[in-house]
Amino acid sequence: MLDFKCGAVLLSLALLSALALPVLAAEPDTPAVKLPTAEQPVETLPEGDLSAADETPAEGEWAPLPHSVLYYGTVSDISRDETGRPVRLALTSVAYGDYVMNLSADTVWVDCAGRAPSDPDTLAVGESVYVFHSPASTRSLPPQSAAYAVVRNIPQDIVGTHYHVVEAVEANPDGSVRIITDRDGLYLSADGETGLSRYDGGAAPALSQLRAGDRIMAWYGAVAESYPAQARAQHILVLSALPSAAPEEGESLTITLDGQPTQLTGRYENGTAVIPVAAVAQALGYEVTYTPRPEGALVTVESDSFQVRLNIGSSQIVGVTKLDGAVGMTAPQDYGVAPYIVNPGTTWAPARLFELLGRTVALEGTQLTVQ
Repeated sequence: MLDFKCGAVLLSLALLSALALPVLAAEPDTPAVKLPTAEQPVETLPEGDLSAADETPAEGEWAPLPHSVLYYGTVSDISRDETGRPVRLALTSVAYGDYVMNLSADTVWVDCAGRAPSDPDTLAVGESVYVFHSPASTRSLPPQSAAYAVVRNIPQDIVGTHYHVVEAVEANPDGSVRIITDRDGLYLSADGETGLSRYDGGAAPALSQLRAGDRIMAWYGAVAESYPAQARAQHILVLSALPSAAPEEGESLTITLDGQPTQLTGRYENGTAVIPVAAVAQALGYEVTYTPRPEGALVTVESDSFQVRLNIGSSQIVGVTKLDGAVGMTAPQDYGVAPYIVNPGTTWAPARLFELLGRTVALEGTQLTVQ
């Protein structure tokens, strides 16, 4: 049974995070107060009116997405690879419905009580977990998203842990620091009494070694009801910074799809893995269409329930649901490279576009994986 103190802390932070714009259209009976899941509304259109779905929102029209979204529930099924390691979790929750979380090598597994890594191989059906996942999810039933952190072993009277991406670190004269995260919506203070450790088991870092871009799990209790919100970190577990060792600019990438090596190759451009869209999408079972337009060509990648729109020359990539009763769009995603076409007609775009379709995209060295 989940502990109520830890759950209450996580819930309070989740409600604060709800100030950031969520991702997709809500079901009609979505309760007014809930964790900020990917089902909450972004832009809802009148039933049958798809006119706005043909337009890419102008820059500045959307509030920034949160770094992650919190879901809690019970494991109902586990898909494992040939080594026995979990690669996909099916979850169920009375309050928040069924969900599928796609796992990758970048997913971290955390023991809340032990303030340490947890062994994913010991996960069992029936276990209750918290999952911090991508704000982008599919509109499939159940929806799918990429899991960033899976939190286990959450007993009573234990301060909760939260997944954050460090945006800035401000040093104070007394040696303490202020960690800015959650799109400048949360300030975490840390000092000499704050415990520090590393997820990879290496030597504990100093507060002065924390950098923007680091991923952390932070344990803290009460959150001050201010804006930005404020809390004091009792312990910080430093995760691997993203990205890890990057390829050289223009270097070729090998591509693995659903665990299977392919003959396809991508490239590393401007800090981003880019891929030939049609070849990769079709290999994954998606439909790809090309529509010439005076203002610039439109390339779409779609499943039965969701469509990703690539406007050639625009770095903003959006997703549009195709399900009846859930008309809406994701906030535009900028992955660092605008989709472009190379003669005689190959469209190249960031591989992370598949995250909008519920896939997990990981780059390790020159090995690009879409799962």
